[in-house]
Amino acid sequence: MKKTLITIMISLSFLSAQTHIVPEGFSGFTVSFKHDQNVDFFGEGKFARDSYGNGIGLGYVYNGIFGIDIGYGYSLNNKKEIYTFTDENGDPISGEDSFNFVENFRSENPNLGDKTFSFGLSYYLNDSQSFLKSNLPLNLSIGARYGTKNYTSDALNLLNQDFYGKFYAFEFGAYKEIETNASFYMIPRLKLSISSEKNIYNSTNSIEEVNEGPIETDSFKVQSTYFEIALPFILNNTSAGQPFIEPSIANMYGTTHLGLRFGFLF
Repeated sequence: MKKTLITIMISLSFLSAQTHIVPEGFSGFTVSFKHDQNVDFFGEGKFARDSYGNGIGLGYVYNGIFGIDIGYGYSLNNKKEIYTFTDENGDPISGEDSFNFVENFRSENPNLGDKTFSFGLSYYLNDSQSFLKSNLPLNLSIGARYGTKNYTSDALNLLNQDFYGKFYAFEFGAYKEIETNASFYMIPRLKLSISSEKNIYNSTNSIEEVNEGPIETDSFKVQSTYFEIALPFILNNTSAGQPFIEPSIANMYGTTHLGLRFGFLF
């Protein structure tokens, strides 16, 4: 009964987390490339927005239990047709040399680039470990991630403004390996990432008085939840390892993203 309660509690609180594709008992490296496209199912604008993300990941998994990885990503945010900018009194101003330093800045500024570097650790609860002695209906995972961000745009260049940040995230997941009669198998997975980021920029007074002393900074924090559903297809062993392809759908920063990732297990 106790083990059943533990399993239910973990399933409810660790809805998903999976940095790697993890076959049962797998030990080795994983490398992948992912592209996602921001789409709008119910809006009045374009279905496929001019927003996208690209990411490269390299990781190592030990015995299907423990994983470590590094990742680099670049995204472009351009989610609206018209952007508005106001001064501190609320009066409209030109957007060519203006930037909205607000929590939803990814949606309130055009052509905003976001370069990210991150480092992650993951632990997997499955039949390969002995933490729970009974068989689990689903394999579970928990992970932690730390990273840095650097933002770029034409407006930031005109303002001579540095804008960067750092973040940490906790990732929870559930996944299940499914064998098929074909030459591949599937590992459907869910992922929930809860992150906190601190974004830093030069204060207005500091920019105006740059010649009078060191530059001071202002900052603001953003809390966000990222939910993803993915269905990886992994080919059986080939001469070049195990290739895989993974379509996905996710809700990130309040908008929907369709993704496609491909890579290899070595």
